[in-house]
Amino acid sequence: MCWLVLALLPGAALAHNPDTSYVRCSVADDHVDFRLTYDIFTLLKIVDLDADHDGRLTRGELHNGAPAIQRFLREHVAVEIDGERADLGEALEPPWPEGAGNSIAAPDWHAATSLITFPFHRAVSTPPHEIALTFTFFPQLGAQHTVLGVFEHRGKTTEVTFTEGEPDYLYDVGYAPAAASEASAPPPETVPSALGRFLRLGVGHIFFGYDHICFLIALIVVGRVGELVKVITSFTIAHSITLILAALKIVTIPPRWVECGVALTIVYVAAENLWRRPPGHRWKVTFAFGLIHGFSFAYVLAGLGLPRDAMVRCLLSFNVGVELGQLAIVLLLFPLVMLLEKSPYAAQVKMMVSAGVGLFGFGWFVERAFGFGFMPL
Repeated sequence: MCWLVLALLPGAALAHNPDTSYVRCSVADDHVDFRLTYDIFTLLKIVDLDADHDGRLTRGELHNGAPAIQRFLREHVAVEIDGERADLGEALEPPWPEGAGNSIAAPDWHAATSLITFPFHRAVSTPPHEIALTFTFFPQLGAQHTVLGVFEHRGKTTEVTFTEGEPDYLYDVGYAPAAASEASAPPPETVPSALGRFLRLGVGHIFFGYDHICFLIALIVVGRVGELVKVITSFTIAHSITLILAALKIVTIPPRWVECGVALTIVYVAAENLWRRPPGHRWKVTFAFGLIHGFSFAYVLAGLGLPRDAMVRCLLSFNVGVELGQLAIVLLLFPLVMLLEKSPYAAQVKMMVSAGVGLFGFGWFVERAFGFGFMPL
C-alpha cells in the first residue's frame, strides 16, 4: 500500500526536502527582481560546490561556485516581459544563510535554514504588464522537483507551483498607470483570497509530503474506527500547537532535529505495528509525535519567506489545508483497510506494509541525520 500511494502521488515532499525550490518575482514600474532559492543538495546537481569534499560548504566555496549556478539559471529559467524574450538581469551575490556560521555541514544541506538564494535584478524601461516564467531544468534536477513560486506587485501576491508537467506561468501584473490615483492601484489581498491560497498550500503539503503520508499509513493500517478517531484528533491538536509556536518563532528547534524526529516517528509507529497488537495507547503516542510534525509543517511557511504581518492569517488557512489533506488521505485509505480485514492474508499484508513504511522511515532518518542523499524522494 505504501509503494502504491507513493507511485500515485506526483510532486515533491515539502518539509523542506531536496525536491523543492522557490522563486519570488517582485514587479515594480522600473524593474523586476527574481529570487531563486535552493537547498544545497539541489545545487550539487548543478555544480560541485563542496570543492574539497569535506562534507562542509563554506562561504568561499559558495562564492566560487555561484557564477556556474547563475549561468545554469540563466539557461534554464526563461523570462518573457510583455511577450518579449528577456533574461533574469543582473546577478547579485547570493547571501549566506542567516545564522549558518562560517560553514554548513552535510546533515544540514536540506534544512530550511540552509537555503541559498540567488537574486537577480532586471531593469525595464516601461512598467510591465505581463511576466512569463518557464523552468526547463527538470531533466537536470529531477522529474519530482517542484518550484513554489510567488509573484508580487504593489503588495498583492499570487502563489504558483511549477512542475515538469506545468513548467510555465503567465502573470498578469494588472498595471495601473503611475499618474493614476492611489485608489486605482490593485486592492490589498482580501482575507478570503489569502485563506484560499494558503489552504491549497496546506493540502499540497500533505499530498506531496511523503513522510507525513507514510506516518498516516502506519497509523491507519492497523487502526479501528474508534481508536482512529482519537489518534487523528490527537495528532491534529498536537501539530496545530507546535505549528503556531514555531511559525511565530515562540519556540524554535534546529530543523535537522525536527526532520530526524519526523523520520523516527515513522520508524517507531511501523515497528510498533509489528511487535504490539493492538496498540491501544496509540493516541497518546500520536499526540507526542504530532508535536514534532507541527514543527516540520512550520518550516514550509518559513521556506516561502512569508511576510510577518500576514503570518497569523497564513497559519490558520495553511493548517485548515493540512487537515483537509489529512482527512482526504484517511477517507481514501481506510475503506481499503476495511476490505483488507476480510482477506485471509490481512495480517501478513499489514505486516508487510508496516515493514515497508518502517524501512522508508529509517532511510529518511539516515539521510537527514548524516547527510546522505540516497533516498529516491
